[in-house]
Amino acid sequence: MTSLTHDQDITTWLQLLSAIEEAEAGHGTARLTEICMSVYGALAAAQFQITQLRARIHVLAQAGPARTGRPVTATGPR
Repeated sequence: MTSLTHDQDITTWLQLLSAIEEAEAGHGTARLTEICMSVYGALAAAQFQITQLRARIHVLAQAGPARTGRPVTATGPR
């Protein structure tokens, strides 16, 4: 199964709803399965990125304020 490209992310939810309707109408579930796997993959990737960000924030918080005295944000010093 091929995951959807970044350009298709915006329409993924509409495609999912359409595939659900088609499956409910008895037109097969292959497309529904493909879209669900793509959505599941995107959610797993997002969860991994959130976990990495939390770990980085924890490390930064433990290190204390930056030597420059500037506040540290999730994207770096300002």
